Amino acid sequence: MKARAFAYQALKKICLERVYSNLYLRKELHQVGEVDRALATQIIYGTLQNARCCRYQWEQDVQKKVKDDIGILLDMSVYQLLFMDVAPYAVLNDAVELAKKYHGQKVGNLVNALLRKVERRKFREYTGNALQKLALQTSHPDWIVMMWNAQYGEEITEKICWSNLEMKPQVARVNTLRCTKEELLQDPLFIDVKESKDALLYTGGSLAATSYYQEGKVVIQDVASQLVAEVLDPQPKERILDVCAAPGTKTTHIAQLMNDDGEIICGDIHEHRVALIQEGVKRLGLHSIHPKVMDATKLDGIEGTFDRVLCDVPCSGYGVLSRKSDIKYHMKSEDMDTLIPLQQEILCKASTFVKKEGYLVYATCTLNKKENEKQIEKFLRTHPQFELVFERTVFPYECNSDGFYMAKLKYIG
Repeated sequence: MKARAFAYQALKKICLERVYSNLYLRKELHQVGEVDRALATQIIYGTLQNARCCRYQWEQDVQKKVKDDIGILLDMSVYQLLFMDVAPYAVLNDAVELAKKYHGQKVGNLVNALLRKVERRKFREYTGNALQKLALQTSHPDWIVMMWNAQYGEEITEKICWSNLEMKPQVARVNTLRCTKEELLQDPLFIDVKESKDALLYTGGSLAATSYYQEGKVVIQDVASQLVAEVLDPQPKERILDVCAAPGTKTTHIAQLMNDDGEIICGDIHEHRVALIQEGVKRLGLHSIHPKVMDATKLDGIEGTFDRVLCDVPCSGYGVLSRKSDIKYHMKSEDMDTLIPLQQEILCKASTFVKKEGYLVYATCTLNKKENEKQIEKFLRTHPQFELVFERTVFPYECNSDGFYMAKLKYIG
């Protein structure tokens, strides 16, 4: 299948049926010839990442609303014309052919006219105040830009928005139980990262396809995500509880920092996600991790207390928008409404398993004080037996990473 035809089919599935982009590509990209796979992938992710900006370039030029799938075809074509170094005639030709194939000559003519107008004009002038223009340029909904501005200020908001358009690097976490950073740095494809002690950038192709990954010498994990286990600071011989562990990336890091010496009880509410933890444990050759199906709001069957408890709770994911374009495309302000009470419920339940002088770490991959600082403030008001000992928000532009929040609490009794 040709790259643009595949991208069109993929985007319809992702945008209209909410199929996950990474899963769809993993399963279906083989339909495209190897030489065209990079092009198809860039069109898909680039269109999702810049969807609002692309839509703004043509939407005001039509008198009647076009069908959803034609809108997607126009978005992906505009992305190529304005953001990619490709021949405009190839973009127009393929777009018109796809429009005619699925909707007939009349729609093909409309697509041709709209795209030629975009090609001649280039970027349409952005309207609105400074924040509204920023939202349009960086393809964020107005509401999240306004929220970030209220919570973090204009300068940080602008940096977040532009950082979300960047392609984040592949980051490896060295499995120090099997090799050292120094060994891996002998390969010029690895570059040292200072922000996390076990992190390396990988500048080659797919890290998952390398022998380093297959032999369990590395884990694919963002720099900011690696900081969570470092904040937890597990020690050998300790008993650890990780209540929302799947797919297990942070759990295996905890085991690594403990030298795989201790007991880690971890789990997820879904059996198939617990299987993901087990796969990672096996690949890395770890023995201290004991995965099980568990509901983090109940924690039935969990016995005793723990030296340290990690709550890496379900969240809105506003810190990972550069990697997860699906979230950015579909996000709505009401998404957090059910998450916020769930997060508080998990935190409160998990806190009952922390032993005296033990530690509780709360973490999210979102940038939203309602899910982060405000959650901790609320918890501490009702749980005076805990005190806050560390709190940090990692913004995506700081480490060229995802955005993360983490708070470390101590049980003082």
